[in-house]
Amino acid sequence: MAPIEIADFESQGVTLTPASDVDFDARAQAILAGNAAPVLELKPYLAIVRNGNARTVVAYAIQWETTLRNGTSEFQYTQFKFPDAVAGTGNGLALLEGREIRTGEERLAGMGFEAWPPEYASTYRDYGLAAVTHLGVAASLRVALDAVVFDDGAMLGRDRSRLAEHFIEFVHAKQSLYREIVVGLETGDGLDAVVAPVRGALARRQVGPPDRMEDYRRQAASEILKFHNRVALEVFRRTLRREPFTIRRLSER
Repeated sequence: MAPIEIADFESQGVTLTPASDVDFDARAQAILAGNAAPVLELKPYLAIVRNGNARTVVAYAIQWETTLRNGTSEFQYTQFKFPDAVAGTGNGLALLEGREIRTGEERLAGMGFEAWPPEYASTYRDYGLAAVTHLGVAASLRVALDAVVFDDGAMLGRDRSRLAEHFIEFVHAKQSLYREIVVGLETGDGLDAVVAPVRGALARRQVGPPDRMEDYRRQAASEILKFHNRVALEVFRRTLRREPFTIRRLSER
């Protein structure tokens, strides 16, 4: 296996474990309930992210720097964002729980994906093979945490991937749709009528240059429609924050 260099935030408790680590396979199997074998075929392009901080990680970005046999290097960034983890004010809604990383939890990540749920391990293996085939046998690999955002808005990292900007836009997109639903329900509209604009956001075609906010609005709409039949007014009301979510840079030492 190619030499792997790791860069993380050990002093803050957010760490990366490379695929070359002696207990990597065992930890990957624990994360995926014994179903990790297909994904492990993608080594060395895998890493385990662990949160040992007292705060919850609500967004993070991994930088993959691959040095090829011909001496050239390729960079890829993988972002993971969980806007519902900062919805409302600690409302404890299990319905909205995502893959944010709570204290003591671990995640198995590859280039462009988190391997979850366990039953889709083969699907993620197939997805990751495209990157593995493209990169071939690497001379060396550096895996780094580019940025980490906690649930209180504190951020670690240089954020070359602009994770903070993307996360704020995703949070805003979801909060806007939630607010529209709350207003509609409070004015007596039926749920089907209320979610019509959400369906419209999902179906709207891109016209003109790419609009990142519109992209996040569509993604937010897609996630909302997956569970809208199981929610009621109080659920959506509790998703609303009292103050805007902000991010501040945190010292790494």
